[in-house]
Amino acid sequence: MKKLSRTAIRAGAAVVVGLAAVSASIEPSAAAASSMVIERRDGGGPTRAMSQPEAQAYLLGVLRNQKMLDKEVPLKQALNQAFDGGGKPTGAYKFKNRPVLHASSGNGQRSATLFYYSEDSRLTLFAIGEHKTNASYKITVYGQRGTDFAEGKIVSLN
Repeated sequence: MKKLSRTAIRAGAAVVVGLAAVSASIEPSAAAASSMVIERRDGGGPTRAMSQPEAQAYLLGVLRNQKMLDKEVPLKQALNQAFDGGGKPTGAYKFKNRPVLHASSGNGQRSATLFYYSEDSRLTLFAIGEHKTNASYKITVYGQRGTDFAEGKIVSLN
């Protein structure tokens, strides 16, 4: 086995330190998720942790039950965004004392916006709405009664 020079060892150590610094600065929304728990409507309790395909099937069932099939494509795209770590902060909003993220796709009535929080590599989804304006969303599919994310409420990023 060939010995590494001191220069090579120092260069390798510098790369490791640099990667650690970059890794530590990544926001929670930038990390990909491995599972999702879905809080049922109005405090109906959480589902078990689900993979992305399982969560997608569950949420498409919710859309079908509410005859909102026009949101199917944007919901799938928003779910991809959430699982890939592409969620965005939702102002100062909190749910269960955790910062809220959102992932959105589409425009107007043909949009879907998922509201969730991320903890470790698990997402917890608790409301679904749609774009109202460029900086606001309306909770239309389902939400959590008694919170800022109740059905019919407007969530404004301003």
